[in-house]
Amino acid sequence: MRVDLHGLPLSDAKLKSQIAVAEAWESSQPSVELVHGHNLGTVIKDYVQSHEGLQKDIKRIYPEIPSLKLSDKGLGSTVIKFKRR
Repeated sequence: MRVDLHGLPLSDAKLKSQIAVAEAWESSQPSVELVHGHNLGTVIKDYVQSHEGLQKDIKRIYPEIPSLKLSDKGLGSTVIKFKRR
């Protein structure tokens, strides 16, 4: 699953990324790629990649999702892989 977040206001990007992670988890996908862009600032990237950002929100909103493994794919996207039990 690939979700394009760049160009969105931060509040919309947060909601869309949280929903994408939950939907990917529920449909048993191994990962989700969040495209945040890389030329127009790092606000969305910082939210996606920060432990105090998306990971903290997912843990709070969807406690059934154990943990996320993030990897910066470069060129403006981050891949989130799920650690399934």
